[in-house]
Amino acid sequence: MQKLYFRILFFGITILLLINILSFLIGFNYRQLINPSFYDERVLSLYYIGKNFVMETGFNMPDINQEDIDILIDKANDIYGIDKKVLYTLIAEPDQYTLSLTGGMGLTSISIADFLDSSFSNPYDPEDNIMAAAETISKLKAKGLNNEEIILRFIIGKDAENVKLFAKSEYLKAYDLAAKYRHSNK
Repeated sequence: MQKLYFRILFFGITILLLINILSFLIGFNYRQLINPSFYDERVLSLYYIGKNFVMETGFNMPDINQEDIDILIDKANDIYGIDKKVLYTLIAEPDQYTLSLTGGMGLTSISIADFLDSSFSNPYDPEDNIMAAAETISKLKAKGLNNEEIILRFIIGKDAENVKLFAKSEYLKAYDLAAKYRHSNK
């Protein structure tokens, strides 16, 4: 019986290490290697990026340029009536294959929970990512959140205390983006 427990433990640790290594290879963020948290989010994010490679792009990953981003943000604004500056703040460093420490995906680093709550299917497709982000922002706005709170909620997710404790760099990034938004509106 002890051998069975040892094998289960070994298998579990191997899976966790594999998730960390794959997460690191996607984003080249060394914190992905050592962070023991947010496995469920990161596993789903890895599933979506793998699905995108297999079903959509293959290894020929096209990059998106700023002109295309501008067109998509204008389209999202027309459909959802959101503040375009919020989306521009979220897409401060455009990389459509982003995988954050907490499982945020794509250009806007939309969380897996928010993406699954949207009506779109591929978080690594720039249009789906931006439109899902706009839809999420619209929903959060309807709940009474202001734009800075939306940016914080968007990056941190629903569980701010866990992010503050286990992924402080993401927590600080969210506050930096909110401050950037605040200063751009003065």
